Amino acid sequence: MAIAANVFWMLDRSAQAYGEDPAIVFGDATLSFRGLRDRAANLANGLRALGVAPGDRVAVLLSNRLEWPEAFFALAAAGAICVPVNVLLAPPEIAHVMADSGARAMIFDELGAEALAAMPDPPRLLVAVGGAQPPAGLAATSYERLFAASAPADPPAQPGAQDVFIYYYSSGTTGLPKAAMHTHDGVLWNSVAQIDDLKLDRSVTYLIAPSFSWAAGFHNLVLALLWVGGVSVIAPTGGGAGRLIDAIEAGQATHVMLVPTLIRQIAADQALLARLRATRLRWVVTGAEPVPMELVARLSAALPDCRVCQGYGLSEFPTICTVLSPDEALARNGSAGRALSHTTLAVMTDAGEIRRSGRGELLIRSPATMTGYHNAPEKTADAFIDGWLRTGDLAEVDADGYAFIVGRTKDMIISGGLNIYPKEVEDVLHALPGVVEAAVVGAPDDRFGERAVAVVVARPGAEPQVAMLETACRERLAGYKAPRDFLVRHDPLPRSPTGKVLKRELRPWVQARLASRPRP
Repeated sequence: MAIAANVFWMLDRSAQAYGEDPAIVFGDATLSFRGLRDRAANLANGLRALGVAPGDRVAVLLSNRLEWPEAFFALAAAGAICVPVNVLLAPPEIAHVMADSGARAMIFDELGAEALAAMPDPPRLLVAVGGAQPPAGLAATSYERLFAASAPADPPAQPGAQDVFIYYYSSGTTGLPKAAMHTHDGVLWNSVAQIDDLKLDRSVTYLIAPSFSWAAGFHNLVLALLWVGGVSVIAPTGGGAGRLIDAIEAGQATHVMLVPTLIRQIAADQALLARLRATRLRWVVTGAEPVPMELVARLSAALPDCRVCQGYGLSEFPTICTVLSPDEALARNGSAGRALSHTTLAVMTDAGEIRRSGRGELLIRSPATMTGYHNAPEKTADAFIDGWLRTGDLAEVDADGYAFIVGRTKDMIISGGLNIYPKEVEDVLHALPGVVEAAVVGAPDDRFGERAVAVVVARPGAEPQVAMLETACRERLAGYKAPRDFLVRHDPLPRSPTGKVLKRELRPWVQARLASRPRP
């Protein structure tokens, strides 16, 4: 069942309901509901005039700023497909997203200009935001000139509910990043369900800490608040816990999402806790990786007027599948919570049975899930079973519907709330001289929860230098994906009879090597 025509329809409805009330705030600038709607409609017409047609993929490589939500809703109105590009990616990774998505246009700012210059085949339709300049030999249309070139009228014929609206690239363990495709209908289901489940209303002011290029950026609370007339405040891209608290104070935020890495930093600093206690903050949700109960308990005790909740979700949607409220935390220690109203949970046992409770791979059924992976029919087929989305996470779901994440079927590493997929790093290492084989595993980290550790088997007589390994990873991967430790060995990696690397046997060796190192 379709909730509404499309994502722009939702904004248009809210503009009529809430008019000049503030919708999005960034620094000293504010967009009202009507202002956001009008600028998005105007920009949609400008993009159409530039040559962007319905169904065209348009990459958006922007830091968090007001132009991002304008572009998001403009692409929805124009019937184009939005392709968010992670601002932390290295140029070769961005080039892959562009080539795989088939994006024929890009909206970029100063952060994206350098990556654009390094692309072997950049798109010809370029829109420059702010002071961004295109690479030599390429021309770009000024973002603001698109507004001047079009009338601020209703956008042209808009897409239907089942049309694809957005791609979110999510890496797998078996290859390069792949795009989860979401329809207008799925996006709206994801947002509208949060209103009642998270008790959102017009009194909420939410600080947007995640990048808009991640699924959590728009789809955790922001769109839901646009439904009900709440306010979203954009935090500046980058910075640590102190800068985030600056933004909470300045924006008078009542709600925020914090990854466990930031919670660890705040919980360990009495000065930061004191500042946070003095704010209007009354709700914190955390997730993106397993969250120790002790950490949640510490933050809850330090912020008695603030509810600290745990959540679980994924880029394939729903971005918030489950929530564990504070009053449930003690009785359900370690749980990721129960499903929101638009989601049903199940598990698939090792025998392939699908059960509503028990232990196995966590399955999700929801009208908000992706329709599949772009250009990857085999991966799409693998991602679903009998209408259930396979998460790749191992879970225990009890008789009351509480999910306990107990492991991962994939070898993904979560460091500071960001996903690191070993295969991407291993591919870089395998291409280097002196490397026979390589494996990347996660190791506990006091600051980030987990960090990537690379194990490299050296070629006899040509042992690679650690500095060379570090440099190659830093140049070819986003900074957060680069391993923090490189361990060189001469014995082959442990493998199963079928030739698969047995990382469960490799991890104890890694732990022993790290433990034997001299302390700094």
